[in-house]
Amino acid sequence: MKYPGKPETSPGWYRDRGQSFIEEQFSNALDNMAGLIEKEHWFGDPEKHSRYRVDFILKDAHLIIELDGHEYHSTKEQLEKDAVRQRYLTRAGYTVIRFRGREINNSPADCVAEVRQIYKERMQRAPSKYRVMYIDYQFLVRQMSKALSFYRELHPNKSLEFPSLEAFIPHAVEWLQEKSFITAFVFLPPEEQEEVGPLEGTIKEYEKGEVRINIVPDEWYTIELGEHMVSFSHLFDDFYLVADDPVYVDPLRSVLPEDFSEEQLGEHAFKYLSGGKLLRKGNDETAFVGTDLAHVRWQDVWYPIGASMGLKTYEL
Repeated sequence: MKYPGKPETSPGWYRDRGQSFIEEQFSNALDNMAGLIEKEHWFGDPEKHSRYRVDFILKDAHLIIELDGHEYHSTKEQLEKDAVRQRYLTRAGYTVIRFRGREINNSPADCVAEVRQIYKERMQRAPSKYRVMYIDYQFLVRQMSKALSFYRELHPNKSLEFPSLEAFIPHAVEWLQEKSFITAFVFLPPEEQEEVGPLEGTIKEYEKGEVRINIVPDEWYTIELGEHMVSFSHLFDDFYLVADDPVYVDPLRSVLPEDFSEEQLGEHAFKYLSGGKLLRKGNDETAFVGTDLAHVRWQDVWYPIGASMGLKTYEL
């Protein structure tokens, strides 16, 4: 499986050689953080002997601390492996803090103090739920093109331009009526990566919070999106999908609660699936008719598209 997902215990072949010198220095300086931080944590699939061992982890803040000794982390090959490893951990929803061995040797207390401050800031801003937004980029681009033509005809006196992904995302969060502490995964064909590639790994701060953006190119990107959603479902509480295709029915349904919730509006009771929201086509066009996803809360994707063009709510 490409996305091993859930953290596991160490594989059977692994033999603990004890902490390195810099890991021991860092551990000794932890002080009151010792009870919050876990050492030697594994991420991966047992059938593939687990995948990565991280030095220290603060699960509640989704923080990983890696200590890079000069001898082991200075070769070209190891630097490349470190980069691949960091991308994997980032896509698993974690922020990775790295310290060079020299920093630890000079002042382990200063390094711990920096971790403590980052941890404090993240926990102060941490949402009550961890949310993830999956975006089918080709679907979004098609809808942006159609919406642009429609709104230009509707508002001929306005100079409307094709919106960027970066402009769209905060409006998408707002139209879903959520705070923007969200991890966004954008799936697209490799040939389109250049269009949005610079956004990879960025954290965009907005008035209501922040969005971490990850770009995932793949030839079979729709299948890849579903596999990623299922594999990393344990990391998130709420799932948002910007797409409208039957291929997403099974993966999204599998990560939502098994039972329907009910809401009373006047004399009528409505059932819905909690834990998810959609930005999709309208009821006359959606591919989710006749499936359980018809019972997921949703908004028409043209609304945040129009808002990202600069239109007011009453102009949509």
